[in-house]
Amino acid sequence: MSSPTLATRFEPKELEGRWQTAWEQSHAFHGPDSPTGPTFSFVLPPPNVTGVLTLGHMLGDTVMDILARQHRMQGIPTLWVPGLDHAGLATQVEVRRRLAKQGIRFEELPREQALAEVEKWRSEHERRIVEQTRGAGFSVDWSRFRYTMDPASVRATREAFVALFREGLVYRGERMVNWDPRLRTAISDLEVVHTDEEATLYRLRYVWADGTIGGIEVATVRPETIFGDVAVAVHPDDARYADALGKYVIVPLSHRRVPVIADPSVDPTFGVGALKITPRHDPVDREIALRHPDLADPVEIFDDGARLTGAWVPTPFHGLDREAARTRVVEELEREQLLVGQGKYRHSVGRSERSDALIEPRLSTQWFVRMSSLAEPAVAAVRSGEIRIHPERWTLTFFRWMERIEDWCISRQVLWGHRIPVDHCSACGTDTVSVEPPTKCEHCGSNALTADPDVLDTWFTSWLWPFAALGWPERTADLAAYYPTSILVTGRDIMFFWVARMMMSGFRFTGARPFSDVYFTGMLQDEHGRRMSKHLGNSPDPLDLIAERGADAMRFGLVFPNPTSEDGPFGRPALDGARNFLTKLWNLVRFTLPYVPPGVGPVTGPPALTFADALEDRWILSRYRRAVEEVDNALRDFDPTRAATVLHSFVWHDLADRYVEIAKESLNGRRGEPALRASRATLLFVVERTLRLLHPFVPHVTEELWHALPHEGELLATTTWPAEDEAPTDSVAEVEMETVLESVRLLRNLRADEQVPSGSIPPGWIRPAGPEVERLLTQQLSTISHLARVHPLTILGAGSPTPAGSGSRVAPLGECYVERPAARPVDTEALTREREKLSALLEKTRARLGDAGFRARAPPELVAETEEKARELEERIRRIDEHMNPGGSGAGGS
Repeated sequence: MSSPTLATRFEPKELEGRWQTAWEQSHAFHGPDSPTGPTFSFVLPPPNVTGVLTLGHMLGDTVMDILARQHRMQGIPTLWVPGLDHAGLATQVEVRRRLAKQGIRFEELPREQALAEVEKWRSEHERRIVEQTRGAGFSVDWSRFRYTMDPASVRATREAFVALFREGLVYRGERMVNWDPRLRTAISDLEVVHTDEEATLYRLRYVWADGTIGGIEVATVRPETIFGDVAVAVHPDDARYADALGKYVIVPLSHRRVPVIADPSVDPTFGVGALKITPRHDPVDREIALRHPDLADPVEIFDDGARLTGAWVPTPFHGLDREAARTRVVEELEREQLLVGQGKYRHSVGRSERSDALIEPRLSTQWFVRMSSLAEPAVAAVRSGEIRIHPERWTLTFFRWMERIEDWCISRQVLWGHRIPVDHCSACGTDTVSVEPPTKCEHCGSNALTADPDVLDTWFTSWLWPFAALGWPERTADLAAYYPTSILVTGRDIMFFWVARMMMSGFRFTGARPFSDVYFTGMLQDEHGRRMSKHLGNSPDPLDLIAERGADAMRFGLVFPNPTSEDGPFGRPALDGARNFLTKLWNLVRFTLPYVPPGVGPVTGPPALTFADALEDRWILSRYRRAVEEVDNALRDFDPTRAATVLHSFVWHDLADRYVEIAKESLNGRRGEPALRASRATLLFVVERTLRLLHPFVPHVTEELWHALPHEGELLATTTWPAEDEAPTDSVAEVEMETVLESVRLLRNLRADEQVPSGSIPPGWIRPAGPEVERLLTQQLSTISHLARVHPLTILGAGSPTPAGSGSRVAPLGECYVERPAARPVDTEALTREREKLSALLEKTRARLGDAGFRARAPPELVAETEEKARELEERIRRIDEHMNPGGSGAGGS
């Protein structure tokens, strides 16, 4: 497929869609069915059908696409499996919310109709997610698209549950869970959002049961739970209560006797040191009760909606929700003179991530996975380096969580999700647990079976994703060829929801790690430092950005300049910078095309240059070679921002601003035929190979530009990746060119310092520091003169007098001079404005350099560039001070 003649302006809209179609029609991203040798594979973290892709998704997917395209071009069989997550509870919440706006209660719909509403939601959002993924140009293998509720995923999920059940790692038991009373289901610890909120701390009196005057004062923020109390506990060393141990008190309003007990977990400094024990609704109280088996077995005091109920709750309080019950209980305590006092109290409160309801800690019978033994091989793999976490600092966070891991509640009391593969037999009272849905009881043969009403936590399917997406539990060709996968790219916010659990399941079900590396992307922020979110309205739909700016601009703006592994801003400045870079690249290829002779074939390698050839040709080949090595090293280290920084600097500065300007004389034949051939061959080689290096980052524009050049093959996406050793290294040329460029910088700065009008070309002089510098500068005199815009440029001998009426700068290469313009009154006001502007820039630059985080996270090239910028600003301010105060010493910077 060929591109039309390149347009004058870079306009991405038409070309991006055209190349996406070409890639798909050619099956460019199909992972080989029977690959040989090492492979590169990964699974796309399946986005939830709860919504659409965000810019956060785009960041992670761009990192993955860079790696996928690079490995594919390297000739490594590459597979990137896309998919979609059914997101059980979260999806049901969204469907419930949509129906509520229509005046329909999800819970009141017949089961089949409710599932149809969920399926309708899934279908709508799947289309949008696929459209977004295609629109960004991500090179996934659509022929292997998976869904966590497709038949293969259903089988894999049931297989995993049954295997763990038979090993005793899945069990049903009564344990404290996080109960969402709005959704009426248990949720995991990881789905609870904790925030500090202000509450009222009430002080209640529990009177002595024997009628003695007085009692024990207890502090609580939840007086409505007194009906579930089984004891009052104090610390065993608290002398205030030494005589109270073993006595009984009366629970306010319910008239039940409960004992005063001692337990070391009681905090003597909270309230007045006495703690009411409500085992069914507080995890600490539950642990205390377990250590005191003689206490009464507590009864449930709340129903599924967190309304008071049960035998221990007085009838007038039945049916009250927690807030109403608290108000009523406090009123009754005041009436009975059992409320000692109250005051403001700030404490951590858990809310459901899904519904924002206050979590009710609740003893509930649920299904759990024993995690401690599953965690051991995952921890060992990270400790040994078998699995590597990037950035490495997150390894400690991983270990801290894994060391405190608790059993995982996997059952949910919702409609949407994988049914728990357990059927209860009413005939013999046993459970049948099987992969295939049973038709009769495996114990007695009865068909009086009732399916477990609960569904599995979404993450129970997701933790199988790296191998289930490749066909497990079947022994598929994909599983044999592409598992273990190579890397997982995801956000650190699901390190424990998903990443750690995938490690555990990988070792348990396949006997191997699920991936060798984990790369955590940072969190995107807006220009005000706020995390991007739909709630704040600061996270635009990626398709809107693509329509406005183009997919490639969005992609490059996501990886440059802010490191992809760090939290940082993404907005107009990044997009503007990316669009400007792509325009620069577009114009570079347009500049190159006239210098490509008709009939020239595809570039097979660099021209064979000798020391006698032009310095700029030898230098750009060496700089290109260095860029290839640095990009390869950066991507090997999973650092796409470092790679993008190298490419941005190489294209913008080395290739477009320096080489092209220097080589124009040769390219246009003004240095003879041999120089013309060498420079044109060099330019074509470097531009063509640079498009290959850039392709994983900005695939659409590079595909378009590559097709405008002589090329071999149908697509840039499937051509070969540049070899590191293809171009020569020429350290001599690099050192010499740096001297040439330094002389240009000095002369340009002198022009600015001396306020030479932009249209003027004044005489200039250089007094070289030694004979070698003199030889080099003499050879490159026309280049320096052209780039610095000084003429004539004269090399001065060691004893030559300083040119009269000139400004000067001294540097290691020697002394540079530029003739001052004709004397005129100093425009103090203009100079003052310029100085203020430069001082503000210098202050910002110094602040950036003084930020330890910037120095730690930014690529070394960017730090060096910022340091150089600070030096340049300081020097320019110094020169302005000299102009404003010729007889003084200047202000010395700002």
